[in-house]
Amino acid sequence: MDQFGEMTVFLRVIEEGSFSGAGRRLGMSPSAVSKLIARMEARLGVRLFERIAAAIRLTQEGERFRIASQRVVQAMEQAEACVRVADAEISGTVRIHTALTTAKYLVAPRLHLLLDRHPRLHLDFVLGTERGDFVRQGIDVAIHSGRPTEQTLIGRPLMLRPWVIAAAPQYLERFGHPEQPEDLLQHRCLNFTIRTQWNRWTFHEEGGLKTIDIPSHIGANQGELLRSLALLGHGVVRLAHFHIAADLERGTLVPLLPQFQERSEDDRFYLLYPRGRSLAPRVRAVVDFLAGEFS
Repeated sequence: MDQFGEMTVFLRVIEEGSFSGAGRRLGMSPSAVSKLIARMEARLGVRLFERIAAAIRLTQEGERFRIASQRVVQAMEQAEACVRVADAEISGTVRIHTALTTAKYLVAPRLHLLLDRHPRLHLDFVLGTERGDFVRQGIDVAIHSGRPTEQTLIGRPLMLRPWVIAAAPQYLERFGHPEQPEDLLQHRCLNFTIRTQWNRWTFHEEGGLKTIDIPSHIGANQGELLRSLALLGHGVVRLAHFHIAADLERGTLVPLLPQFQERSEDDRFYLLYPRGRSLAPRVRAVVDFLAGEFS
């Protein structure tokens, strides 16, 4: 038996708590397992187990060898999984949690690239601006702004999300252009009713950063409605550039105060997925795709 096989037997003895238990699981006799462990101990020059009557217990050297052996076995399993996944067709359902605007304007236009590559893959979108509950909602992957604080999640940084302040031409004809950030306090502004930190608009000036709490003329919990209200001329809005890029290009929304705009790491998107467990091939395929598209 090679060294990898020996490590497998060694770890099985630990799991079962006896040579006989490991033998039953592996189809070996207890004496064969005992002799194999003895050969390992002789080669390594240390005792891996203390034999106490009918029981066994790891020595300090055995504990160190256990940790190292588990790493080797896990690495081998991951290597084989990579080959199997490469040869196998990805299938199954992946649940993605993100905001409506992120799904509609960033993810949806690129999905054909993913689904053409994995035609048996199915996607379920769970939409919401607040962080979802991975366990309760059965979420596999999420895209949200701001560095995650949950210890149970891995957060891979993606693209920055710059904000743009804008209004429709008909609104500006009626109420005029703001020249300074403070002028917005005299304008009709459209704002979020959730994540109220988004209602604190930050500007870059010579003396540093200035943050202004902007009162809402009309509020909503979805950016897509705020965009529609702005297009109808109801007020000034602050939304992500990707959300209103086409409106800015067409001129149906006009950018305001661009000289005062600044980018912040707090507005970076993050790709979130559970920590501490191997991802299923279907989830890994989605994670790798999204990271590649938006990194």
